[in-house]
This record gives sequence, structure tokens and C-alpha cells, in this order.
Amino acid sequence: MSLARRHNKSSISPILKHLASDLGLVIIVVLVFFAVYLIDTITPLGEPVWLLYFIPLVLAYWSSRYYAIPAVCVATLVFLACGFFFSPPGLAVNLAAAGRFTFFIVFIGVSLVLWIKRGL
Repeated sequence: MSLARRHNKSSISPILKHLASDLGLVIIVVLVFFAVYLIDTITPLGEPVWLLYFIPLVLAYWSSRYYAIPAVCVATLVFLACGFFFSPPGLAVNLAAAGRFTFFIVFIGVSLVLWIKRGL
């Protein structure tokens, strides 16, 4: 490679590198969301599969986008509610709802803590 080519760095290169890294992270988060949701809908109510929803939250913490953590939090809460309604019966509905509601509150709290910590 010639010396002129090696030192001719484009100003767009860092931007593309940044977008590519976030794009890869977004793809991984989306795949994990759907994998956890699929597992959540095929396991009976009462199984704590929904704890796996912490994985996309941790991945969003690594993203450089400021809105990544709130977006993952909202998407997780939607998937959590849908998983409750589409899971086959297992545990009593009121006990399963109590467990999911507790996770709902804890997940919001953890999301806020991570978002604040990342903002500092």
C-alpha cells in the first residue's frame, strides 16, 4: 500500500466505525430479545425465564447511544407483558402475576440506576 493511501484517512471512517459497532450491538440485542421471548412463551407460567431479560439491558449499557437503556427497558416491559399473556399455564395466575410485577419494578429500578451511572 502506498504511503499516500495509508495517511489519507477519511473523516467519515470514524462515523462508520461507530455506527457499525452500534449496529452489531443492536442486532445482538434484538436477537437476544426474540430468543428470550420465544423461551418465555414456550415455558409455563411461574418459570423465572424472564430473568434473562437482564441480558439485553446489560448489552444496552455498553452502547454509546444515550437512549439505549430506556429503549431496552420499554421494549423489555412490553415483551414481559406479552410473555405473561402468551405463556402456557403452569403456576397459579395470581402468583405468576406477582412474580412478573416484582420483576417489572426491579427491572425499572435497575434500568434507572444503570442509566444514571452511565450519565455520570
